[in-house]
Amino acid sequence: MDEKELLAIEIANFAEYVLARKAESGLAIENFAKMVDMTRGEISKITNQQRKSVSVHSFYKIAIYSGDIIENAIKAVYKHRNLELKTGEKIEERTNFGIFMRDEVEVQGQNAFDFILKKTGIDKKRLTDIYYNGGAPEPYELILIEKATGRETGELIKKFVLKYPIKKKGD
Repeated sequence: MDEKELLAIEIANFAEYVLARKAESGLAIENFAKMVDMTRGEISKITNQQRKSVSVHSFYKIAIYSGDIIENAIKAVYKHRNLELKTGEKIEERTNFGIFMRDEVEVQGQNAFDFILKKTGIDKKRLTDIYYNGGAPEPYELILIEKATGRETGELIKKFVLKYPIKKKGD
């Protein structure tokens, strides 16, 4: 499957997950939206599959604020994706300048761009986009990065959402 097909499956799976969380809550859509700190319109767009992707903010808020855990949300939304880390990939050796940059510039050398690229299997163009060009990470990308860097499941998602909240009109 290509990336567009995978994305379409994720959007459908996320819509089903949101509907299931809403049904389990027993709340009307307005109250469910308030509970997960979103608008009714945002919830409707997700459940009607009118989004282009799964927002990391929506993913986190709906899972956590509705009383679920990230692991369950991952299983529901990304069951079709291989979220295992790559093995056997050799990271290219650095030049003297590369070693200097690692030692003097990078905060955690083992978690550098090349390491993330090789371990996660995220496409280089895509990783460059989210690192440098203002693209927003998808939840599954953060899940893979968490695994590659030995983080707890949901740790980076939570930190990202809390550090970079979506600004609402008037804020």
